[in-house]
Amino acid sequence: MNYLKRITCMLCAAALALPVLPSQKAAAASSVTISPDTTYAANNGVFEGWGTSLCWWANRVGYSDSLSQKAADAFYGDDGLRMNIARFNIGGGDDPNHHHITRTDSNMPGYTVWRNGRFEYDWNQDARQRNVLLRSIEACGDDMIVEMFSNSPPYYMTKSGCSSGGDNPGANNLKDDMYDDFADYLAEVCLHYEKDFGVHVQSVEALNEPYTNYWGKNSPKQEGCHFDIGNSESKIILELQRAMNQRGLGDVLIAGTDETSIDTQIDAFKALSGDAKAAVDRIDTHTYGGWKREELRDTAIAAGKNLWMSEVDGGATAGKNNGEMGAALWLAERITIDMNGLNPSAWILWQVIDNHISKDGMNGNKDKGMVNVNGGYWGCAVADHDNNKIICTKKYYAFGQFTRYIRPGMIMLRSGSNTVAAFDPETGRVVVTAFNKEGSAQDLSVRLSGFEKVGSSAQVIRTSNSESWAELPAQPLDGTLLKVSLAPNSVTTFLIDGCKQMPSPTDGLDLLKPVEVTGTKSWKEQGSTDCYKAFDGKTNTYFDGVGDGWVCGDLGEVYDLRTIGYCPRSGYEPRMVDGYFEVSEDGSNWKKVYTVTEQPSAAMHFTRIDGGVKARYVRYAVPSGAPKNNVNKDDVYCCNVAEIALYGLPVEIPTEPPTEATTEPTTETTPPEPLPGDADDNGSVELADAVALQKWLHGTGTLKAPELCDLNQDGVTDVFDMALLKRLLLS
Repeated sequence: MNYLKRITCMLCAAALALPVLPSQKAAAASSVTISPDTTYAANNGVFEGWGTSLCWWANRVGYSDSLSQKAADAFYGDDGLRMNIARFNIGGGDDPNHHHITRTDSNMPGYTVWRNGRFEYDWNQDARQRNVLLRSIEACGDDMIVEMFSNSPPYYMTKSGCSSGGDNPGANNLKDDMYDDFADYLAEVCLHYEKDFGVHVQSVEALNEPYTNYWGKNSPKQEGCHFDIGNSESKIILELQRAMNQRGLGDVLIAGTDETSIDTQIDAFKALSGDAKAAVDRIDTHTYGGWKREELRDTAIAAGKNLWMSEVDGGATAGKNNGEMGAALWLAERITIDMNGLNPSAWILWQVIDNHISKDGMNGNKDKGMVNVNGGYWGCAVADHDNNKIICTKKYYAFGQFTRYIRPGMIMLRSGSNTVAAFDPETGRVVVTAFNKEGSAQDLSVRLSGFEKVGSSAQVIRTSNSESWAELPAQPLDGTLLKVSLAPNSVTTFLIDGCKQMPSPTDGLDLLKPVEVTGTKSWKEQGSTDCYKAFDGKTNTYFDGVGDGWVCGDLGEVYDLRTIGYCPRSGYEPRMVDGYFEVSEDGSNWKKVYTVTEQPSAAMHFTRIDGGVKARYVRYAVPSGAPKNNVNKDDVYCCNVAEIALYGLPVEIPTEPPTEATTEPTTETTPPEPLPGDADDNGSVELADAVALQKWLHGTGTLKAPELCDLNQDGVTDVFDMALLKRLLLS
């Protein structure tokens, strides 16, 4: 296909770029600590990107090569949002005798047509959405990720005979004998796009907000099909897995189940059969409803699944005296809430264009026209068909404050408050995007913890009522602290280059497990929040201790303690400020080794103990009385901690030197005692023994005395003995 030369979207930057406002009185202050040690758990912290569904807007603009190219450049090009994820809608296609779909963009064509007395595939269908997809792939480049998803099966596979929904919107609408047919349909479309259009399909999704009662017959749009949680959703997932495998597409990820509510997504995943859970490679969720973001995150992590926020948008606003920034601030706040709560590896807007300007409309239906830029609206841009252009709103530019700088492949860092943060280990760049929805300036302090080196200043890019992606004067850092004042009703991105991650504080150390955990009583003596929860390996459980509280881990013997990790109870992070860790060898004499001086984020934090310390008992405790800091507003210090992790090495106990002989030596000589680890039986343990043992384990050498290398005396000489021999040599 010959593509037009890229025509980029005109970016409306203000003539005057105002500096950051350090002199204005701040309405409120926020403080966050970010660290390369505290990353998102999903996808090992690696960010996959930002995106949008192409349904339905691409179906509307794709008739025009010029408008399609401008859209591709505005949303996926270097001069635009730089998104890299496209969710391509595999349309079901409605009964051609139906005329109830009145939205000009929503009548998605299917790939099968009635011909010669049967349904046959017609790959000329859906040319408009495909036109936008192929141009967007070219505009994005190698980072592009394509997910195929379905809103509805073809109308003839449904019980209602309508792709808009069922006669009963709360009941299954796919015919009971059509699960395999629907799965084959989706897989066949994926195969065709892979083979004939050269589109690499990363993932496929058979469901869209399935467990709802929204999708009824003869509605004005084609958006969903009801599936009950449990058996119905499990069945279509397994049929889709079968259909993809049969076509050699087993490497395409299967996502599920794209429920509209976070809370419903948790229930739906838990209700899947064991086989269906295993088939799901990634949990996709929408965030239109529900509040249990942390629980869904922990559910995905516990199941070993990746997690995407695959769809949300809304027509709301945020902020005070916000002008055109109202919708923009709503979007920035939603992104921040989702990222900090779910910790997903991708965040995807429903559709970037929801409104169209056209005097002619389409298929006899009228378009909605221009949005009210001073109010709330769906989408972040408007397609002007009459003037062949894409109109970019403040919501578009606010989105770009995230998408243009937090890039695929970066490591997402746990943050909080009004910020989202990421780190690129290859380039040494830290990115922090923050919003301020107040009508006056807001102070922000960002502490960069866990970095061996940080840059001396931060580049500043801002969108506000008077600016769009405005580049402002750099902000200096005070050591590892960035202190700024956020302009009223603004979204600002800070780029800090020259950052280098410290070596891992746990490298080369053993995770030390307490043999016994003791502590003070928990709040109302609830067993679910007892002290042992602080050492259960889970950050979503916690010890809910009260005043003068403490929790102690007994390691069973003395260790060389080198690193302490801790995670605050989510939502109660200020309670850890002024809490401290102390150690003891005997349980009576204690030494304080670390005090939490700043409010931590709800993630694991690690502190090294210089030179290490001998410890059998490690105790976390809080001071007595009322808090003496400006972040903890409780009446008394409360001992709240979600998780404690201890790292160190065994203490080598020196052997006593041999005593001098008190009797005359005899003339008889006795052979020396065999030395454990003396692989060549030459009377000494040295590096040559380790080399010989390693070759023997790899089958490339022989040992004179392999039995002397059985250091753990389990009757087998293996890699565990090799590790013990290395430790013996190091000591």
